[in-house]
Amino acid sequence: MIHGNSKTSESSDALATHRRAWLAWLLVYGAAAGGDFAYHLIGDLHPGNRAIGYPEVVVAFSAALFWPLDLVAMEIRARAGV
Repeated sequence: MIHGNSKTSESSDALATHRRAWLAWLLVYGAAAGGDFAYHLIGDLHPGNRAIGYPEVVVAFSAALFWPLDLVAMEIRARAGV
């Protein structure tokens, strides 16, 4: 890096801003995925069955990975009355 060169400074500032934005988005996505994972696990606990089985964990994990699509699907199901 050449000190005093404004183009180099602007380039590194833009890269740092891009990295911070990417990290912020990744943290938000991870937090929402964790919340969706917990939502699905809690939803699988029926009043008569208080155990979480392996299939429930797999479904909750896959739903957590794709939580934006899961939210859309839940809204469509709610409107359809299913």
